[in-house]
Amino acid sequence: MQDISLHLLDIIENSARAKAKNIYLDVIIDEESDKIEFLVKDDGTGMDAETLKNAQNPFYTSKAERVKKVGLGIPLFAQNAELCEGSFQLESELGKGTNLIATFKHSHIDRMPIGNLKDTLISAIIGHAEVDFWVQLTHSGAGKSLEWSFNTAEIKAELGDIPLTYPDVIQYIDENINDGIKKTEMEEN
Repeated sequence: MQDISLHLLDIIENSARAKAKNIYLDVIIDEESDKIEFLVKDDGTGMDAETLKNAQNPFYTSKAERVKKVGLGIPLFAQNAELCEGSFQLESELGKGTNLIATFKHSHIDRMPIGNLKDTLISAIIGHAEVDFWVQLTHSGAGKSLEWSFNTAEIKAELGDIPLTYPDVIQYIDENINDGIKKTEMEEN
């Protein structure tokens, strides 16, 4: 994967396949501590102890077609974080959901770019309109702290029977996320 946003999309897809009703995403850039942290939490089916133990093995998959597909998403995300003087933590409990925390050294020369976070979020939200997404972006440094949050549950409550996949709603979500990314200076050149 070429950027972190693609890793996040893969993790979100895992959460959706695990029947999550709520997916929480926090992206925290802390320039003073020189780190970027990505937290993904879901209330899906979770993993038993053996599956959790194997989740970082690149040749393990819980998919039905085990011979044809392997689960590289989690192992590659962990490897990329650790190669950049960061860390990776995966916790899960069967029936309760999964928590993932990936931390990267912000200034590390080999850190992948964040990538197109806006398109990742739009794809996840529209592709899984049945899931409620809770997004928090925080960027601090140089004496300032910028925050933005967004959740689809509020939008769904306002819309009533109008689906998130309605073109005007997609445009609204796109503009809102774009404004949040700009507000928190999450864009990378």
